Amino acid sequence: RAETGCVIEGLIVLGIGVLLWAGYWSVHAAPEMVLMGGLWVVGSGFAFGVPAGLLYHVFLYHALRSADALPRGWWIRPTTLHHLIPPPHRFRVLGWCYAGALGFFVIVIGIPMVATGAFRIG
Repeated sequence: RAETGCVIEGLIVLGIGVLLWAGYWSVHAAPEMVLMGGLWVVGSGFAFGVPAGLLYHVFLYHALRSADALPRGWWIRPTTLHHLIPPPHRFRVLGWCYAGALGFFVIVIGIPMVATGAFRIG
């Protein structure tokens, strides 16, 4: 669908902008500030992403169970089961999936910030 493509493209552009901003800030700010900022970014990603991922798995489990489509080992590769989610549950399950992915993205942005700050201090 066209709307989904526009949203994804917008998120990609936003992500690139955030990465550029974080890279600039990491090089030009005080090293201690970069290290602490990176730790806060990583911590925020974990604080948001882990509960979102947990809710994703809970809602996916219930959606697949309600459709009688819950295979053994469903938690190992849950994204391969998205096509089995019944339409009424799709928005809730996939919303939490994307929220958890956003938390992971935030963590991935914070890790180089921590490394840069630690490298510049040492």
